[in-house]
This record gives sequence, C-alpha cells and structure tokens, in this order.
Amino acid sequence: MEEKANFKKGKRKFKQTKQLVKLAINEGWSQSEVANACRTQQSVVSAWAKGTTQGTEQQLMPLLEKFGYKLRRNSFRVYWSLDSEEQKKTFHKIEGKIVLSHTFNRIESYNSKVKKVPEYRLIAHHQGANMFRLVFQSRLIFKGSSIVLQSTVDDAVWRSTISAQYDLLELLDVIDGHANEMEADKYPNDGYTLPFIARQALLNHGFDIAGVVEYPAVW
Repeated sequence: MEEKANFKKGKRKFKQTKQLVKLAINEGWSQSEVANACRTQQSVVSAWAKGTTQGTEQQLMPLLEKFGYKLRRNSFRVYWSLDSEEQKKTFHKIEGKIVLSHTFNRIESYNSKVKKVPEYRLIAHHQGANMFRLVFQSRLIFKGSSIVLQSTVDDAVWRSTISAQYDLLELLDVIDGHANEMEADKYPNDGYTLPFIARQALLNHGFDIAGVVEYPAVW
C-alpha cells in the first residue's frame, strides 16, 4: 500500500516545473545539463521551460534538491500565538502552499438581517514530500470584551496554534475528528461539511485520496 502511494506521489505533476527550470537556468545551467540531471531529453526540458508541459516530482528531484529552497522561500505565511494571561507573543513562519483554508462563522441576527462573524479558521499547508501542517486559528478579541480586533492585515487578527506534520491519511483523520468536534459545538453547519470541503480542496490540488470513488472521462 505504502509502495503504491509513493509511486503515485512520484508520478504527480509538479505545478512549479517552469519556475524550477528557470531557477536552474538563471544559476547558469544549460538545458542540456538540466536534461542530463533529470535523465530526459533537451526537447523535454525546453517544453518545461516554456510551461507547455510539466515534469513529475520524481523527474525533477535533482533540481528540487538543489533549488527547491528558493521556491519555498517565496511560499510562506507568518502567524502568531498569544498567551492569554501573560500576553506573550510567539511568531511562526510556515513554508508551503496553502491547500485548505476554511473559516467558521458565528451567525448574528439583527433587525431581520443576518451577519456572519468569522470566529475560527483552519488552514492546511502542503510542505512537500506528501507532508502537511495545520494551523488552528481563533479570532482575537479585546481583553474583557466581545469586540473583535480589526486590521488591514488579516492574519494579524488571529491567534494561531501550529500542529505537527502529518501525512495525507493523518491529515484527513485530524480534520475529520476536528469536524466532529465543531459539529457538536457551536458550528454544526461547518463541522458537518468540513470533510467534504477538505477532500474537494485536496483533490483540486492534485492529491490522490483513498476512498474517493472515481469516474474518469475518456478523451
């Protein structure tokens, strides 16, 4: 089972192929050198550089090992956590593309108008090698009141808790368990739909998810 998962992972198209090849060329590599490192033909590398085709993670591993950090440094988010008693601030920098971001809202009714107030958020970063990290966020409020903080920088108004790294199966288990808690708590709609939303987001980002019944088209 694990071998099959690793095989699928290696065959997955790498969406940043063009950027990765450009990094290598900007560092002085020729297309022939890229082709030799990736064990392919120069015509294939030329198509990668133009963005007309994408290589697999397995093909591009020699470039990822050498230049991958330059892609990662342009793909990160900054979060912070606040100790509610001491007001101690801890800052976190998480690398990797965001593959899921879902906000839980409190519903308020006033004069027949319905207002959604964001109170809680769940974010998932893909950090490469089929590993993920979750960020659990709660909206910051002024001490001793129910007034939420406001800022033009959205991430500044959320208290964040950072998870350990999970593989794909672990990630879904954690999300499903969290959804059950949310459903039983004060976010029944979001809790009930989160398992679907998470799988839809991950499938849209190209991940293979066990248990999803597929109906492929024939072109």
